[in-house]
Amino acid sequence: MESRPLWIGDDASFQAFVASLPPGKPVALDTEFEWTRTYFPILSLLQIGLDRESVALVDPLSLRDWSPLAQLLGDPRRPKLVFSGSNDMPLLHRVCGVVPASLFDVQVAAGFCGEGANQSLKSVLESRLGVCLPKTESRSDWMHRPLTEKQLGYAGDDVAYLPEVAGIYGEALRANGNLAWFQEEMEETFCREEIYGLPPVEDAWHRLGFLRFLSRASDRHRAVSLAIWREEKARQSDCARGRLLSDEQLQWCATENPAETSRLLQMPSCWPKRVKPLAEEILEALAHPRLGSYQENSTPHVSPTEKTALRNLGERVRGIATGCARRRQIEPTLVCTRSEAEAWAFRKLRKLPQTGRICRGWRKELLQEPLKQLDF
Repeated sequence: MESRPLWIGDDASFQAFVASLPPGKPVALDTEFEWTRTYFPILSLLQIGLDRESVALVDPLSLRDWSPLAQLLGDPRRPKLVFSGSNDMPLLHRVCGVVPASLFDVQVAAGFCGEGANQSLKSVLESRLGVCLPKTESRSDWMHRPLTEKQLGYAGDDVAYLPEVAGIYGEALRANGNLAWFQEEMEETFCREEIYGLPPVEDAWHRLGFLRFLSRASDRHRAVSLAIWREEKARQSDCARGRLLSDEQLQWCATENPAETSRLLQMPSCWPKRVKPLAEEILEALAHPRLGSYQENSTPHVSPTEKTALRNLGERVRGIATGCARRRQIEPTLVCTRSEAEAWAFRKLRKLPQTGRICRGWRKELLQEPLKQLDF
């Protein structure tokens, strides 16, 4: 960033700034937020950049009217540039209630150009623009006011260079033939109303990766019940799930089935002051399992023999996906993750219909025929 960012600390200034933006000109967006103790992240700062010399920092702690952000996000004629926007967009949607249109995630674009899909902004700017950003403020307290000069510079840098580097990747995507697939990915990832709604608490058990490896149905039922309780409690109290029960503690409770508080307090990494006020609710969830949307055939138990076959077939799926991805200059993890490969393998072994992401859209176009040839 080559000039001091503009500080916007009131509704009128924010409205005037958005109104002054040149029509259709791409804008870079980024956020800073606090998300350690709460279920919902707290927006601490909004950065908006037009280029190296034009950056604004918006103070969410001073604003009440977010209609200018809604106007900005929802404008399909104005590209919105982000870097790893999977946290930023849900947060901004929650603030203003508008589904973003015309998103361009630079980190994902790099993956569609054959580069690593999890690159940092620092590494992308160094390789593409020769710009080296200091990252000394990555653990700053963004809720404190006033922000320091270092914080202001750090925050501004996160958006100042995005329009430039997004232009470079846009040209690369047109050159390698992946632009249409990238745009489809942006629509699927960011531009649909349904992805911004909270899933039903009754589906909270989907978060438990260990569930299908619990051999006893009673253990699975208790785990499901605790997951539903935890999700409901976290939302009601705006408390991080892990501050109620970690996944490790939840699994312990499900398998050990404590009936008294004294036994419950023997769970791994237990902090009694935090657990005691919740003990009655946890024990109730264990004693009278609430299954929500869970059915016993939702996560059929995997035997040790099946687990080996599942792992082997999953690795073969990943191998096919990796080969297809590299031929199209796409980072393989964007095409198929390990868990997606294992889910495909599981459904194949059980002769169940395939429903995963790799069976839809551009991924289906890329993988359908190669996977048909897979023998097992």
